[in-house]
Amino acid sequence: MVWHSMWLSILMLCLISGYILYKNPRFIGRSRSDDNISIIVPARNEAHNLPKLLDSIHRQRSVPLEVIVADDGSTDDTRKIAEAAGATVIDVPEGEWQGKSHACHHGAQHARYGTLVFMDADTSFADDDSLSRINAQYQRQGGRGVLSIQPFHRTERFHETFSVIFNIVTVTGVNIFSAFWGRTQTSTVFGPFLITGRQDYAAAGGHANARETIIEGMGIYSGYHEKGLPTTLYLGHGVLQFRMYPEGMSSVVKGWKKHIASGAENAEGRVMALIMLWLCGTLIAPAYLISTAVWHFEAVLLPLISYSLYALQFKWMGRRLIRLPWYSAFLYPIYSFFFFHVYGMSFIQTHVKKKIEWKGRKIELKKRK
Repeated sequence: MVWHSMWLSILMLCLISGYILYKNPRFIGRSRSDDNISIIVPARNEAHNLPKLLDSIHRQRSVPLEVIVADDGSTDDTRKIAEAAGATVIDVPEGEWQGKSHACHHGAQHARYGTLVFMDADTSFADDDSLSRINAQYQRQGGRGVLSIQPFHRTERFHETFSVIFNIVTVTGVNIFSAFWGRTQTSTVFGPFLITGRQDYAAAGGHANARETIIEGMGIYSGYHEKGLPTTLYLGHGVLQFRMYPEGMSSVVKGWKKHIASGAENAEGRVMALIMLWLCGTLIAPAYLISTAVWHFEAVLLPLISYSLYALQFKWMGRRLIRLPWYSAFLYPIYSFFFFHVYGMSFIQTHVKKKIEWKGRKIELKKRK
């Protein structure tokens, strides 16, 4: 009895921490609003992603818009595909800094309309009213500040599901969806999708604030926060999606190790403590099951139930962030080991080597003081 009480007490704390972290997820509403919108897409060798994105943009109903593709030294058919789809393509010149933030900054200078949308090339709208719904949500905050969205992760191959814990940590770490919201503030925005007004973007410094930050969203947030402008964050289920790292497992490792360590370290203290407690539970549950099977096999039913309960919570947390096959919820210990492996690599890259890579370009960065 003592054996089970010890394990169950720890696992209960871990399960409660997961619930607290994800208590209040927020999604884009159903109402619609049309506006003149300029969409800026930073692109470096994105010929494989642009067709799906541009097609989803052109299918948006009743939203006057222009599409600007900021071509940052692509060597593939990025320009050809973008121009064939009717987008305006501009070349990103060498500047004071490099990378996605510089491409966005330069693209915004060519925009005609007063509402700016920044979309990563691997994102796409989920339905024909997505942009109108997002704009309506933005107008509900007075059309001021910035609204950012973490896209729903669309997976097609099994190796892509290994991003599940990274997605969970990303959205819980910003604290917007936890039971603490209202008492503890976030310090970042989601980088894959932003909508903002031209005047606020200029006043806040926009992507120029990300020139020396490892986490792009932190730099952008700081500019809006300093100007007293609102920043809101939402989950993209039903309106916005992306597909990340389809090439293979090595691309999953390479993509997430770029910034996951820095992002985790910048989470608010008690939120990070809950994240680590929940992550520990993904290893404690299988340890309880295995040790009981070895030493007390006649009592294995209780740890098996505990393992299954953790799998159900894992599915509850992941299902609105990433598409997973039904059985993957029971593989959470494998996903967890993979997460910690990549986290260690990320820590070395960002704190020892102090370099990241964006589309084949090595960029030296430092944290904003």
